[in-house]
Amino acid sequence: MAFDFSKVFPLLPLRDAIVFPFTTRRILVGRDISLRALEYAEAHDGEIILVTQKDVEQEEISNPLLDLYTVGVAAHVSNVTPFPNGCVKVVLEGEQIVDLRSVVMKDGFLHVTVSPRKVPVGNKDKTESFGDVLSNFRDYAAKRNIAEGMVDAFFGMDSQLNAFYGIIPFLQISLAEKQNFLEAESLDDMAAKLLALMSITDDNENVMVKIQQSVRQKMAQQQKEWFISEQIRQLQDELNDGENSSSEPDQLLKKLKAKNFSPAIMEKMEEEIARMRLMHPTTPEYAVVRNYIDWFLSMPYGVYSDTVLNLKKVKADLDAKHFGLDKVKDRILEYIAVLKLTGTERRAPILCLVGPPGVGKTTLVESIAASMQRNFVRITLGGVRDEAEIRGHRRTYIGAMPGRFIQALRRAKCMNPVLLLDEIDKMAADFRGDPASALLEVLDPEQNHDFTDHFMEVGLDLSRVLFIATANSEAEIPDALRDRLEVVRLPGYYAHEKKQIAAKFLIPKICERCGVALDKDISISDALIEKVIREWTREAGVRELERSLESIVRHRAKEIVMGKKVKKDLTEKQLQEYLGVPRFTENRLPAPGHHGVITGLAWTSVGGEILTLECKLLSGKGHLLLTGKLGDVMKESAQIALSLVRERLQRFGIDPAIVKKTDIHIHVPEGAVPKDGPSAGIALTLALLSAFTRRPVSPDIAFTGEVSLTGDLLPIGGLNEKALAAQEAGVKTLYLPEGNKKDVTELPAPAKKGLKIHTKKHIDEIIKELFPKPKK
Repeated sequence: MAFDFSKVFPLLPLRDAIVFPFTTRRILVGRDISLRALEYAEAHDGEIILVTQKDVEQEEISNPLLDLYTVGVAAHVSNVTPFPNGCVKVVLEGEQIVDLRSVVMKDGFLHVTVSPRKVPVGNKDKTESFGDVLSNFRDYAAKRNIAEGMVDAFFGMDSQLNAFYGIIPFLQISLAEKQNFLEAESLDDMAAKLLALMSITDDNENVMVKIQQSVRQKMAQQQKEWFISEQIRQLQDELNDGENSSSEPDQLLKKLKAKNFSPAIMEKMEEEIARMRLMHPTTPEYAVVRNYIDWFLSMPYGVYSDTVLNLKKVKADLDAKHFGLDKVKDRILEYIAVLKLTGTERRAPILCLVGPPGVGKTTLVESIAASMQRNFVRITLGGVRDEAEIRGHRRTYIGAMPGRFIQALRRAKCMNPVLLLDEIDKMAADFRGDPASALLEVLDPEQNHDFTDHFMEVGLDLSRVLFIATANSEAEIPDALRDRLEVVRLPGYYAHEKKQIAAKFLIPKICERCGVALDKDISISDALIEKVIREWTREAGVRELERSLESIVRHRAKEIVMGKKVKKDLTEKQLQEYLGVPRFTENRLPAPGHHGVITGLAWTSVGGEILTLECKLLSGKGHLLLTGKLGDVMKESAQIALSLVRERLQRFGIDPAIVKKTDIHIHVPEGAVPKDGPSAGIALTLALLSAFTRRPVSPDIAFTGEVSLTGDLLPIGGLNEKALAAQEAGVKTLYLPEGNKKDVTELPAPAKKGLKIHTKKHIDEIIKELFPKPKK
């Protein structure tokens, strides 16, 4: 029955099927839009247009021209069978390929106008490849159990196009490829596509067959090897009556028994050996268990080095390698004396050497280990973020390894080494855990006798390890970890100490390293060493000093190799040539005569610093402006200082109400450097008072200390570093809180040389001395 293409037809969208012309297809219909289209078709001669959706999962059709293919099939509805669930099964007979012209949603279903597709493919068309297609399809059908009669039916068809349409549904191809056949331009194109698709499918199946055969052969070979090796092992057991067995699990078990492990560890190892016996040696799990046992075999379990606890020898070694640091050396000698009397490291405190970079913390620990004749291992904790670095990875992870402490014991080859925990304040926490919290068990004398690493899974005794930590800043160490450490502070070196270190330690070591003979090829006088310290270095430690001295020696080595004749004694002119222009001036104090400018002192993790505070008064509305990248604590100190000054202005004949008409600007130079802390309270108060009274304070007078709202002076820390910075900068007088009097007595004599130190209880005592009332 011919279609009248001038009419409007109902459209049935198909989601997972394509109905070809001259074929019949049963379709299950359940969507409301499809059911309404079928009802309309039944009422109008059963004519309907079938078009396939591009997206099979799409339920609603919002834009038909984009969601549907534009080429479909005009068909007849021949039979509709309803089901109780509301769905219907319909038999559709494909008639003719059509192109969509317009689609409109009306009455709950899609109305479409179409035109017959003008293509040169027809029932009478022939192709020379028809026989090849049928022949290949016969082979294709034979491998997939397709009925032989179905293949013979295609051979008997008069229309090659109908035969192709009958073959396509049997091919395992995508919906888009089937749509391409519907839109084919010629019979030759269809034949070529059918041959290519059947060829690709056969190739893929052949590859899968080869892979399966290869896997079976490999498995059979492995089983054969295991069977033969197991037979050999059994025969060896029979020949040796179970003795001197050479199988790998038995060899490992003998090595484990020779190590004399604790019963708990031995029980764990026997369980792992029993697992190994049940595994094939080529399996990955076998290698994991073998690696686990190897770690235990490599541990120095029960091995302890003999410790030499001769205090005189230890003191001599420390003095020979480190100048000064008398308080630190005394604490170390006390520590070793207690070890000698008690005979055990258990319950011994964990020392933590805190000081600026370059003062010799790490080398001091190395000297302790050498003088005690103990093995020394260093663990660098700076930048460690993963808790597994401390406790190890669990064996469930690929590439799992024990933590750093287990690895350190293996490197030390004994269970009582000196273990340096370097940069303990530089650890950080992130989503992988908090390594500082994991350290708590390691460093707690009550717990570390049974430290459990996640990889080892059994407790190991770390109580005999001598732990010594180092840090630059005590404030950066977490409180819980800080509670387990005994802090020993290493102050920065004074100029006279640096001169001794350079002459006795650094210069001989540098000359030996550079191949220059000291006192023969080069000689550096004490005056020139002091000049290098004063004009080219400014640090708490001696690292920059060592670099500068090494630069001098390298220049002399170059001159010697080039054949230049130079005297061994270094001159100031040569010093300028080798090191260039001096980096620092001798005096860093502000210029005198400026009111509102005060010299303060600050402590940093790399030593003490001079802190200049500047105050300017401007007409305004009483605003307080603070600049110089100041922290919250320092800003609060400025507020307290302003309150103290307002209370005392009347003593100097100044109306306190002037503060409400004055904008106050306080600035601390080097604005890019963050500054915080309460120790600038005295200096801030005096800077404000100097600005209001217009009386300058001599810049060679420095102040440090916290001031309360009642004017009481509170003690501060880091006095040693601050005094060193004051002395180097040319400060002659230093004002401190009364609470720091004990720290003043502990300062070395050279630190006090040329420095008058005053301790006061109240801010008014300092004001009375610096701002005396004028005579009437």
